[in-house]
Amino acid sequence: MKFNLISFILDKLGSKRNKVLAAVIFAGITNGMVMLVINDVAKDFNEINFVNLLFFALCISGFMYARRFSEYNTQASVQSAISERHLAIIDKLRKSSLSQYEKIGKMSVISNLLDNSQIIYESSRILVHVSTAGVMLIFCFGYIAWLSTIAFWMCAVVLTIGIFTYKKAQRQVVELYHEYQAKDAEFYNALNHFLDGFKELKISRERSNDIYLNEFTANLHESVALKLRSEKKVVTNTTFIQCLFYVLMACVVFLLPQLDEAEPSVLMSITAVVLFMSGAIGLLVEAMPLVMKADIALGNLDKMESRINQAMECEQLNRPGHFNDFSSIRLSDLTYNYLDETKNKMFSIGPVDLTLKRGEIIFLVGGNGSGKTTLLKNICGLYSASSGSIHIDDRVLQNDSYDDFRNLFSIVLTDFHLFEKLYGLKNYDEKSINDLIARMKIEDKTYFKDGRFSNLDLSTGQRKRIALIVSLLEDKPIMVFDEVAADQDPEFREEYYRVILPELKKQNKTIILVSHDDRYFDMADTLIKLEYGKIASITRQDHE
Repeated sequence: MKFNLISFILDKLGSKRNKVLAAVIFAGITNGMVMLVINDVAKDFNEINFVNLLFFALCISGFMYARRFSEYNTQASVQSAISERHLAIIDKLRKSSLSQYEKIGKMSVISNLLDNSQIIYESSRILVHVSTAGVMLIFCFGYIAWLSTIAFWMCAVVLTIGIFTYKKAQRQVVELYHEYQAKDAEFYNALNHFLDGFKELKISRERSNDIYLNEFTANLHESVALKLRSEKKVVTNTTFIQCLFYVLMACVVFLLPQLDEAEPSVLMSITAVVLFMSGAIGLLVEAMPLVMKADIALGNLDKMESRINQAMECEQLNRPGHFNDFSSIRLSDLTYNYLDETKNKMFSIGPVDLTLKRGEIIFLVGGNGSGKTTLLKNICGLYSASSGSIHIDDRVLQNDSYDDFRNLFSIVLTDFHLFEKLYGLKNYDEKSINDLIARMKIEDKTYFKDGRFSNLDLSTGQRKRIALIVSLLEDKPIMVFDEVAADQDPEFREEYYRVILPELKKQNKTIILVSHDDRYFDMADTLIKLEYGKIASITRQDHE
């Protein structure tokens, strides 16, 4: 066991480290000294020894204060460190490439941030108790050595054998726990598919039964079996240590009097100390599995953060409005390849040579799987091209300028997400927003008040209208709409194609949209047809 948790806590304590360590040592010593006072008082119960009573009270008071100080400061430091790490990971995630984030997966991020962090936090509390108990055990061993050298070596030999045996058995527990976590990850992956594909499962009993029986049921049964095996090992290890303690007691009671000619009162004191140590030993044994899980949890967080570090884009320049004066955007010999975890090509688009002019309405058309959405994500800078280049007028888009470039766009993709607040927008007028809601004919479904939409539990078509409103409010030079008109009634489609799009064009906006509505293809200045990831044709229409 590496005890990464100890290193983590000591590092996060910072300037408080020495004070907390001193408090833990002081708590352990005062706890041990309580036992000394009790041993001394046990020699004569006939009269009250006020010195011992005062010393007992001081030890208890010192123990309580030191324990409270060390535990509170440790918990505060760990909680603060976990929160800061969450923020750091989230900050890195938002600076990561979309394609790499998609490979990491939403459920992996959630389970690591929530489950592993909770384990670390709870374990840090236990570790303070364990540390105090450890110091107390050292103090007790010192006291036993002072009473009887033979008793000390007897205890040391028995406990050393126990520790080595326990560590060897604990390695098997760690291996089983890793296997259990792998099964847990498979469960979360299946759960993600289950939640995202709920509609598809509801429509097909066979599919629903298949995923339930062969993913959830089988996975959970295997997971439970692994967990029970690991728990059985933990219980076996715990029982072994408890039995070892009884062996130690037997040695003290039966063997020590034969080897040591000490006074009976000394032997009684040693027996009392060993009994006093039983609670601390039990706490150490009970805490080991949780500390092991915390070490694994820290390792999991490190692995995920390492993956995120690899997914991060290079340091981006921050130049608001840098590309806003563009006249055209040109894709030159651009290709993009979808790769699986083993770097095998699964799908690709390109090479694409395409020029998008300022103030144009551009329609992307083609069958499902033709590469429309992938091309859109490349045009927006959400994906970085595998090869080729993007030119903004005569400027080639560099890796450190993608953030500036992406800020040209306002997007509504097919897998769009609605935020209840208008994040990133300032000085907006609630009346104007509600006027837009009325124009989209959903004023009876939702409204905007106190900085948020009152209701987002809407139909797909209505949610798309809200997404369109947010896009209009962002007022970006380029607007990308992926099948916004789908799921809409004929009246709104007419408004969208014949009124809203021309209005945006008059504002010198560039509109790039995916559509299957061929009756409205005449609204396009440029009609681009895709087939199998390549441009099959480009038709330019003069609307002058």
